[in-house]
Amino acid sequence: MPDESSGIPDGSPSSRPSPPEASDDLARRRQIRARRRGLKRSSAACERCRTRKQKCDGKLPVCGPCDAVGAVCVPSDRLVIRPETDCQCDELRARVRELERQNGCLRAQLQSIPRPQSTNELALDGGQRDGQVTVPSLSGASRMLLPTFPRLPASELGESGFLSSPWRLWDGLGVTSTPEASEPDFTTASLTEEEKMELVDIFFVKRWPQYPVLHRPTFMEWYHQAAGDLRTFYVNIVLAIGALEKKRSTSSGQAIHQSLFRLAVTKLNHILAANDRDCVQGLLLLSMYGSYEPQAVDIWHTTGLALRLAVGMNMHRRESLGRRGLLHDEMTKRLFWSIYAMDRSICIAMGRPLGIQDADLTMPLPLCLTDEALLAQYEVQALPVPPSLTSNPRDMSTFLHIVQLRRLNAGIYCLKAQSLESTRARYYVELNQWLVSAPRYMNPACMNQTSEWFHIAYHQAVMNLYRPSYTSLPNSTVSPDAISLCADSAISLIINYSSLHAKNRITYSFVALTSLFMAAVTMLYSIRASPALRKDLTKAVIQSNINICCSLLRAIASGRAEGERSASILQRLGTATLAIFDSGVDVEGGIDTEFLSWFGLKSQHGDLSHNTPSVDMAWNDLFDSGFDFGGLFCNDMLL
Repeated sequence: MPDESSGIPDGSPSSRPSPPEASDDLARRRQIRARRRGLKRSSAACERCRTRKQKCDGKLPVCGPCDAVGAVCVPSDRLVIRPETDCQCDELRARVRELERQNGCLRAQLQSIPRPQSTNELALDGGQRDGQVTVPSLSGASRMLLPTFPRLPASELGESGFLSSPWRLWDGLGVTSTPEASEPDFTTASLTEEEKMELVDIFFVKRWPQYPVLHRPTFMEWYHQAAGDLRTFYVNIVLAIGALEKKRSTSSGQAIHQSLFRLAVTKLNHILAANDRDCVQGLLLLSMYGSYEPQAVDIWHTTGLALRLAVGMNMHRRESLGRRGLLHDEMTKRLFWSIYAMDRSICIAMGRPLGIQDADLTMPLPLCLTDEALLAQYEVQALPVPPSLTSNPRDMSTFLHIVQLRRLNAGIYCLKAQSLESTRARYYVELNQWLVSAPRYMNPACMNQTSEWFHIAYHQAVMNLYRPSYTSLPNSTVSPDAISLCADSAISLIINYSSLHAKNRITYSFVALTSLFMAAVTMLYSIRASPALRKDLTKAVIQSNINICCSLLRAIASGRAEGERSASILQRLGTATLAIFDSGVDVEGGIDTEFLSWFGLKSQHGDLSHNTPSVDMAWNDLFDSGFDFGGLFCNDMLL
């Protein structure tokens, strides 16, 4: 037996048990380990105990064996936590400190902005009082940036028969379906001065004739000063619309319109907090952008708010004029009638009530002047009006003719059942007079100044006039001439769109896509309803028209989802319609129901005796009973 006081460990070679004793000891250890299975493993031994291979109780800062002999207890290296060489903790801590500093600066700036009790404290005579900027909550601005046509909930799909065609073409599509925008850190400084001036010129040449919202000399002063949140919004939204128009006209360049639009909407809260006139102007510019990107702006909500503010300022009344000179009065006229034209477009397109009735208006139309003549502050009697066979593309001639069309379309939209035939005849004469009196331009600057566009608007109005509506009497019959007029106008509209596309006058737009699609649907609908038309138009001619429409829809959309969706729908409807030229061919039973749904008629006349009429029956039951104009998409209103 070794001497216990000798300090030799029990595990030394001299103290090892014989082989039988070793096996018994191993068995006892296994039994103890099984009974202590749930216990944690003891801590690592300190350096002295590990070197001497003796048991260490792991107490800190000095273990029991080291404390008993008064030795220095050094913990094992396995208990020391060493920092990793690739740790990013220091960088993250520095980033947190920087963000906290920026947050503090922003909070200080926010608290330094005076907040009046009411936005009515702001000046109503243009501009805003010094230091009196109200920053409203984000909820008001974000409401305008929702899609115009949101995805329909599953619970409402069965009740959507009254909706017009745009809801179905854009259902479920968002602004992300458009081509990719430029980099997120894009600023106006990324554009050269020449590029920005080019976008400004595009806006005033291409978009201004339809909606003369801004006075160009005044805008150029804002552009060069670029001071204030309101002016920054105006400049950025004009650049965004110009970039969108340029992208539609050429195939080169980046899709920067979305980045410019994002820069503009950062100042949208200041537009909502401005005086009513500035707010109306900004909202109308926002709606102009939304007419080409309907899923980026809720144009129904935005245009409605602009009209309400304008009416609240009595801009619809003549009495609001004559206080601040010719320039102010003419810009008031232009602004109100631009809102009027936009309101008519959106309300009729979406099958909703008009924002204001013509009987409530006493505001005169603006004078047919250029911005330069308006700035000169001439007396009205002294303004020279030189005789000319052609119009000036820079004056109000295009806009005045568009307003006249909007008023005619509003009257057609609100037709009454009494004396329907005589009323239709009167509007048909007025539409022909409108087309004959359309201004002529030697070199049209935009699509709205081309003869093709005037013919497109005319033919669309004729279709809306003679297509049956809720004003049709229950037992009335539609004459073959009326059906023929609808078909002829639909085909003529398609031809004029093809001509515009061949001249690169039109590419993608919400207006062009829906207008062309519904014209094609109307053509097929008329052919389906009239045996006489099927005799005059051969199957090959109809097939050619369908192919032209599908090609135009895909070309206009430039690969977007709504273009392919509308083309595939039209192809399916065309195939079903062409089947009636072949005797003995049955068409799927749901095709007629789908036609009804595109016209917003499915839920309006759910009690018809022929819910899905036979394919070889003329659709006179639909023409006799008519369909609700309130749910019909009237595309010319948005042209």
